Amino acid sequence: MEAPHLRSYCAGMPHLAYTGLSENWLWKECGDLHWERLARAHGMSRPDFRDASGNKAYAAFTAVRLIATELDGIGENDVFQLHAGLAPAGRAQFLSQQVLYRAGETTASARIEMLSAFVFRHSLRDNRSVGRASLTLSANLSARSDEPSAEAVARLVAQTRERRQRAATLREQHAVNVPSGQGSYHASPCPNNDFNGANFMYFASFPAWVDRAEWQFFRPAELLVTTAREVDYYGNINVGEEVIVRCLEWETTEQGELVHRMGLYRVVDEQPIAEVRTRKRPAHLGGG
Repeated sequence: MEAPHLRSYCAGMPHLAYTGLSENWLWKECGDLHWERLARAHGMSRPDFRDASGNKAYAAFTAVRLIATELDGIGENDVFQLHAGLAPAGRAQFLSQQVLYRAGETTASARIEMLSAFVFRHSLRDNRSVGRASLTLSANLSARSDEPSAEAVARLVAQTRERRQRAATLREQHAVNVPSGQGSYHASPCPNNDFNGANFMYFASFPAWVDRAEWQFFRPAELLVTTAREVDYYGNINVGEEVIVRCLEWETTEQGELVHRMGLYRVVDEQPIAEVRTRKRPAHLGGG
């Protein structure tokens, strides 16, 4: 049986944010693990997927789910590991599960599920021309304890399908009022920071824009740390296009949590490109 696929880290400045482990770094690292695991499962030393016509195909994320218990429990020089598992999810889709453990602990500090589908562009560098790639894939995936279960795969695939079917209604949903006023935030993604080497706005940039909007909308008295995040991806933008982030729902709980649902929209045609559900609690800040 294949050994669990993992990476080990000693937390330094690239891994950390003001409130502990950087959620944005975690998303990027887990995305890289997902991509690497896909290549290994298909016998590749590096990912180079092609469809039947020879077009370059990419594993675009359609949904990501994060459950985090203590991102703020990881500080400078702490050692931690990421364990990664992968399972097929039908129609050239794959679900990975990354689990984060602090050194010497058996309880996970975070768990992230990532559902991807292979896509290609009909027109060069036009991210509005993206379609599903037709690939014949035969992954070599041995059963392991850290692989996503069949139940987890079925649940996320069904939820993603249901939300995608409702995505068109997002276009008609208006921003609600937030403590700073109207809950709309205009974003101008930068090619040097928000796009990846495949020329897509990077999947990790979507929740990052939500965080920037949240900071403008709420500016909480206590700094917050994410405990749950769900992102459903419906589209992308081209370099030079702009995005609007709308707060569609929000509440604060008796425990001081902030819970909200936000939509990201392409300004040029008002199409929704993502829906993001977030739950945060007051962070436990360490010394330093």
